[in-house]
Amino acid sequence: MLQNEKVCAVIVAGGSSRRMGFDKLLAPLEDGTVIQNSVRAFARHPLVDEIVVVAGEGNRSAIMQQVQGLPKVKAVVTGGAERSDSVCRGLEATDAPWAAIHDGARPFVSEAVITGALEGALLTGCAAPAVPVKDTVKVARDGMVVSTPERSTLYAVQTPQVVNCERYRRALQHLNGLAVTDDCMVMENDGCRVCLTEGDYANRKITTPEDLPAAKEKTMTQTQLPAIRVGHGYDVHRLVEGRRLIMGGCDIPFEKGLLGHSDADVMAHAVSDALLGAAALGDIGKHFPDTDPAYAGADSLQLLHHVCELLNRNGWKPLNVDATVLCQRPKLAPFILQMRENLAAAMQLDVDCVSVKATTEEKLGFTGAGDGIAAHCVALIAR
Repeated sequence: MLQNEKVCAVIVAGGSSRRMGFDKLLAPLEDGTVIQNSVRAFARHPLVDEIVVVAGEGNRSAIMQQVQGLPKVKAVVTGGAERSDSVCRGLEATDAPWAAIHDGARPFVSEAVITGALEGALLTGCAAPAVPVKDTVKVARDGMVVSTPERSTLYAVQTPQVVNCERYRRALQHLNGLAVTDDCMVMENDGCRVCLTEGDYANRKITTPEDLPAAKEKTMTQTQLPAIRVGHGYDVHRLVEGRRLIMGGCDIPFEKGLLGHSDADVMAHAVSDALLGAAALGDIGKHFPDTDPAYAGADSLQLLHHVCELLNRNGWKPLNVDATVLCQRPKLAPFILQMRENLAAAMQLDVDCVSVKATTEEKLGFTGAGDGIAAHCVALIAR
């Protein structure tokens, strides 16, 4: 059983996308880009222990940005001239005995398809999902039909193609210049019997622009996706002695400051939560937990900048934010413009896209009593 053996998913993402006209791996889907969806499918799978992404020389930087922070990603390596070279370099980054080699341009692979291929590989050392060919296939030469194969024997092979790593490395040495189009061919050439497992017609590969609308039948077409989203953020911190008062990146003179694991910038936190909420990406507690010593005393404007990078990797960008601070003392009016400028710089927005307002609560509640400061924010983001 593979529960007792280490499995590495090798995601091949180094193609040139010549037929696409742009890097198809960066194309946006409903919940991220193509490459992000492909990686997440394996990150969620209980039998996959780690992930190695193989990028090309031209897109390695972009791919690294896309997969940064995704679970189980061990490394992003640069591939070679041929697919087999790229896979070999991916295998060099893992010591797992089994590899699930997957096309980065197949973002809708299901857990069931992955499980079937993993279990099938135990039989012979190599397995791949496949679906029966629906159309009649002709063998032709110079535009003339040579033969018509029996359709019942024909299958369209998909990925992941699961291999025993030791045997695959050995098989690579016996290619002798053979041009291979998938990883099963490497194993077949070395005498390994390949087990075909149940594939899924939805597990299609995105190759040309026409594939994108069809590929998103499982979700929504791009024209059906909402172009904008709205999010709300709220944060509150207690006022205590012995702390600096930081709001909107401004160091405000006052006898008390806000208590928190980071610099406790209540305004920056509310803005961050509004952006994350609009993109349905959780909250700052999820991404920057107060149990992590790395964020002790952290600059919340830097955290806000990281939030915007996370939105970008998931296909979103901020349009504008409107924040309101609930503060009895001190008076914040002299600092409003600087707060707007600081927040705008962190989000790479024009300052006129950032609104900051401050209000007292007529000495009502904990904010009115001077026990703490709270902030609300509404954010608008666009795909």
